[in-house]
Parts: sequence; C-alpha cells; structure tokens
Amino acid sequence: MIDLQFDLVGATIPSDNALLLSEALLTQLPWLGDDDRIGIQHLKGAETNTGDTSLHINRRTKLFLRAPKSRVDDLQQLVGKTLDLAGHDLQIGNFKTRAFSPFGNIYAHFVDTGSASEEQFVQDVMRELDGHFQIRCGFICGKRQTLKSASGPLFGYSLMLHDVPPHKSLQLQDEGMGRNRLLGCGIFIPHKSIAAVVQANI
Repeated sequence: MIDLQFDLVGATIPSDNALLLSEALLTQLPWLGDDDRIGIQHLKGAETNTGDTSLHINRRTKLFLRAPKSRVDDLQQLVGKTLDLAGHDLQIGNFKTRAFSPFGNIYAHFVDTGSASEEQFVQDVMRELDGHFQIRCGFICGKRQTLKSASGPLFGYSLMLHDVPPHKSLQLQDEGMGRNRLLGCGIFIPHKSIAAVVQANI
C-alpha cells in the first residue's frame, strides 16, 4: 500500500464532503469499489467565515488516496479530471507518491467499527489490537462523530494509537481499522505528538 497525493484546483468544497467525494471518484473509476483496501482521505479546507457549509481550498488542500502499489498506474487516469461535489467543481492535478513512515504515534480521523457507543467502540478497538494486530499499545478515543453514507448515518470516533512498535505502525497504516475506507474511515496517518489530541479530548 502507498499514499498518492494529488494537487487540486478549485475554490470551495462542501465541509461534509466524504460521501460526495467517494461518489465522484467512483463515477470516474468504478473499480475503486471492488477493492476494500483502497481509502479516500477526508478533504480539508479553511473555514469561509460566512456561516455557510463550504470550505476554502488552497495549495495545501490535497486529495490523498491510499491504494495498493500495483494500482498507481491505474490511478493516473484521474489527472486532469474534474469532480463535481454538489456544484463545487474540483480539478485533479498531478500527483506524487508517499511511502509510510513507522511513527510510534498514528492517528485516524474517523474509525467506524459498527458500534455507536463509546464503550462498545473501545472494546472493538481492544479486540482488533489484541487479536488481529497482536500488539499492546496506548490509545485515545475521541468524541463521537456522525458521517453521512449512502445507507444512512455512520457513528464513529477519532483514534490515536501511541507507543506503537515500528513494524506494527506500518501494518496498521497498511491495513487500517474498521469499515468504510472509501469514506475516509480507519485510515491511520503519522502523528508527531499525542499532546494536542489529549488536550482536545479533555
């Protein structure tokens, strides 16, 4: 697995864009839905300060796709395409690839295990870490969030894992956790410090 970072050209994007982005990319490349390893990270932008639900995009706003290395050539087809996110046009530019770094702290913006309650979510995470990944590490669960999906609302939590051994960090980034990768769920990225995450969840 590897990350592809695409440049973007546009003015604004909807703040709630996960489902719109997934549907727009599936229109361009329908085979994305056939591989549950592929992930689409949430688009980030700056607040417009107008009270609406749009975000400004700038040079730092990138489209990140996590995909098998064997699919890089196929994903090149996105270069030059224009996505329509509910009336917000977004042109996809050139891309570069980025390998994973074995950071001891990794963070996922939204993890969907299928459990809505925090207690059950924590049990799901512990079961995954102990059973599937066979590691012991610390973790911090964020506040419950809601995400739109084609079948209705999803409930999940942000998740910081810390003191993760290097080889397990790479495995977690490679495999992710939980469901709905095309909506940006369960995608871990390196994080330099847990301090900000701890402060946000006090």
